[in-house]
Formats: sequence, C-alpha cells, structure tokens
Amino acid sequence: MSRLSPKPSSLLTSAVLTIGLTVSWSLPSVAFAGPPTLPEDPSAAPQPAPQPAPAPAPAPAPAPGDSITVQPAPQPAPQPQPAPQPGYAQPQPAPQPGYAQPQPGYGQPQPGYGQPGYPPPGYQQQPPPPAYQPPPPQPVAPRYNRNKGMGLTIAGFSIFGVTYLITAVSATALLDAGDYDLGRPLLIPAVGPFVAAARAPFAVLGFGLAFSGVIQLAGLGMGIGGAVTLGKARRNAPQLSASPGGLQLKF
Repeated sequence: MSRLSPKPSSLLTSAVLTIGLTVSWSLPSVAFAGPPTLPEDPSAAPQPAPQPAPAPAPAPAPAPGDSITVQPAPQPAPQPQPAPQPGYAQPQPAPQPGYAQPQPGYGQPQPGYGQPGYPPPGYQQQPPPPAYQPPPPQPVAPRYNRNKGMGLTIAGFSIFGVTYLITAVSATALLDAGDYDLGRPLLIPAVGPFVAAARAPFAVLGFGLAFSGVIQLAGLGMGIGGAVTLGKARRNAPQLSASPGGLQLKF
C-alpha cells in the first residue's frame, strides 16, 4: 500500500506545473490583442461643405432700336469658411501675390526723396570747382637798422685821429728844433703832410710824410661816408613818439 499512494511533494509539483502552463497560454493572447474600440466624437467629424448659390438667369435679348444698357455682372457671394476643427490653430490667409509683407521693426520710407531721372530742359551743368591755387607769398617786411654806417664812421674817424695825432707831435718837435718849413705845414690835417713832403730835403722823409697824408685822407673819407649813411638810416627808421592820444609810430 505504501508504494501505490502518491507522495504530497509530487502532488504539489504537478499543481505548480499545471498553473504555469495555463498562465503561459493566456499571456500571448493578451499581448497580441488589438486596442479597444472607442466611441467616435461627433464634433470631430468633418462637416459637409455648403452648396454654391444658383447662377442668375440670363438677361432677355434687347429689341431692335432700343438702347443697350450694360449691367455689371453680379459678384459671386463669398463662400463661407468651414468651421475650424477643435484643437487646431486657424490658418492665416495667404498674402496677395506681388505685395511683400513689411518686416516688423522697420519704419516707412521718409518722404522727400524724388525718383532719379534726367534734369529738366534748360538745366546747365555746374562748372567744376577751380583748381587749388597756392596762396601768394607774403611780402617780407623791411627791417630797419638805425645804426647802419656807425661802424664805418667810428673806424674812419679813429684812423684819421690817430694819424693826425702822430703828425702833429712830429710837427711840434720840428718847430722846437727851429725847422719851420716842415713843422708848420704838418699842423694842417690831410693836406699838410703833402706840402711838407714837397719841402723835405730827403726822399725817405718825403715818402713818409706823403704816406701819412694818404692815411689821413682815407680815414677822413671813411668817417664822412659812415656818418652820411648813419644819418639816412636814422631818418628812414620808424620813430616812436608820445602824444596826448597815445604812442605813435612814424615811418
């Protein structure tokens, strides 16, 4: 009897296998099943388009001799737009061909600018601007030297004075020695040495007296010429003088 009675463990194993087979057969049918059918929304269905308006009857033919009046053709009534579907944005109307939509942020063109074209008849073209001309040179203001000729005057009279001083000392020595023929003419400036040279008894003495006379004449000429030049420079130079009205500059 113990060999024929089943064991509890074998019964439990058989039950688990049976349940597993049942679940495995039921899962494929659930996985490959289609989605459930939902009821249709009556508002989502498209509405039928409205019927167009009937065409107008043709006009009767005019009788002979009557005036013909042209009647404008009636404009077709605008067709109503279909109601927008719920949940969808309403489309914007397309722009007219040939007219571009203005971009936001750009203003209208400013008035006052004419269209380019040809100049009116009788219009004279403006001459080109004159070429650049350099400015004329500014005249240099004359410079006045009030001391012009002063150096020549000082040098000339200095040479003449020194030479005449030496000749006069020699003349006084000859007068003290009693030689009046040579002493007296030497006291005459510029001309006296030449007179004394003509009366000298020796040629060397005559040459020395004549040379002193030439130096005196040269110094005297230089002094006189410098004095004349200095006088002209002083007269032509501008002079600043004071008056009751203020300082005046004279040329």
